[in-house]
Amino acid sequence: MNSSPHILIVEDESIVAFNLQQRLSHMGYHVPDVAVSGVETLALVAQCRPDLILMDIHIEGAMDGIDVAARIHESHPVPVIYLTAYSEDSTLERARKTRPYGYLIKPFSERELHATIQMALERHTVEKALAASQLLLEQALDAARMGTVELDATTGDIQLSSGSVTMLGNHCDRAITLTSFLASVDEADRQGMATQMDASAKPPHKFSQEFRVNPEGQETRWIKFDASPMTGNRLSGIVQDITERKNAEIRLRLLNDSLEQLVTERTAELRQTLRELETFTFSAAHDLRAPIRSIAGLSAVMVEDYAEGLGEKGSRLMSSMGSAAVRMGELIDALLEMSRLSRTTMVLAEVDISQLASELAASMMEAEPQRRAVVQVAPGLKALADLVLVRSVLDNLMRNAWKYSGKKSVTQIEVGSYNQDGRDVFFVRDEGCGFDMKMADRLFEPFNRLHSQTEFSGTGIGLSTVKRIVARHGGRVWTSSIPVEGATFFFTLQA
Repeated sequence: MNSSPHILIVEDESIVAFNLQQRLSHMGYHVPDVAVSGVETLALVAQCRPDLILMDIHIEGAMDGIDVAARIHESHPVPVIYLTAYSEDSTLERARKTRPYGYLIKPFSERELHATIQMALERHTVEKALAASQLLLEQALDAARMGTVELDATTGDIQLSSGSVTMLGNHCDRAITLTSFLASVDEADRQGMATQMDASAKPPHKFSQEFRVNPEGQETRWIKFDASPMTGNRLSGIVQDITERKNAEIRLRLLNDSLEQLVTERTAELRQTLRELETFTFSAAHDLRAPIRSIAGLSAVMVEDYAEGLGEKGSRLMSSMGSAAVRMGELIDALLEMSRLSRTTMVLAEVDISQLASELAASMMEAEPQRRAVVQVAPGLKALADLVLVRSVLDNLMRNAWKYSGKKSVTQIEVGSYNQDGRDVFFVRDEGCGFDMKMADRLFEPFNRLHSQTEFSGTGIGLSTVKRIVARHGGRVWTSSIPVEGATFFFTLQA
């Protein structure tokens, strides 16, 4: 039997999942299972009960990783560590509500991965030990009196059982005064106990109090006192040693603090790196625009004014160079636009998605009046989101639907929504050329295109921009398609 911890990987990118599986196996962990969707994850958890789950937030299916972790937390208490390339505050807030055992921002080092897993496993072990200890204590209280304290509030006399004397470290007679009893309590907790037990302020009453004692020559012990009033102005209570539980709580709190600190530091580092990378990308792309445009313009001038000297072959080569320069200029403009949308501050308000979609549809049909097109936009589509960013999402998705339906006799596009688990899921559907779902993962990565430039023009940036904007809103985007029959793109906005 394999005694190493069993780790379940939930990652819908096969290359990333395979790399992660290899790294974990190299560290000595048992990693037999990889899930790509929420449904598959829940089935594997119920079947094999892993010791820990590495959960990517953005996975296949209607549920994202946070939704799946919440479901697991309700049914199977398995530690979950989130993996993600995004660090938006809305996403972090949703993730924290599921009480994760860690949060790793991609890319992360092998050292960070190993340390986070070890801390999570240790924390889970402590939590299980704490739960078991509490159960045993409750059973002990039901079965037998561990130690008793009886106070006569009128005289201030206290009777201790032998077990109480041992726990309190009081080596005098079992009959003592309230003053002597309070003297055995740690100074930091003494006033609280005195307030509860002093009958001069209020009559004996039911209470539960935890306090420390410092027996001579022994370590500090934690005691819990559960008291109830009795007839004759008396108070009777049961005392129990809860030192192990309190130490476990302290240990757990230190582990939680360490995990929170690790998450905070790693998130701050990632945000700084992302800011530096976006600044570099924006600056580099901006500085390239002028020379690229110069190459394109000069190529056109050469072909137009010096065609005779260039000859047929030279003119053809010069035209190809100009076309390539124009293409590069389009890519640079697309990169700048994506960088701008990523850097802009979101302004949340109620956005009329139906109106935006209708305006975009009218603009596309006006640009190509000769095309037969039917664009259906469901009424009343609204969301709390950033107007500019949501317009960019719809523009990219609807123009893609328009473009890839261009070879159909009639362009059919539908914009609508449906409710799933209390959330609005918006979609843009077309009856265009479609694509093989095996290639779907590539669609949302920059510069990845499923069609050649001669077949369908484009930059390969649009869907990557959509994914980034939707993620900034705390939502997710996915797709469904059948070749030749069309494609549907779904997205949620959780802002």
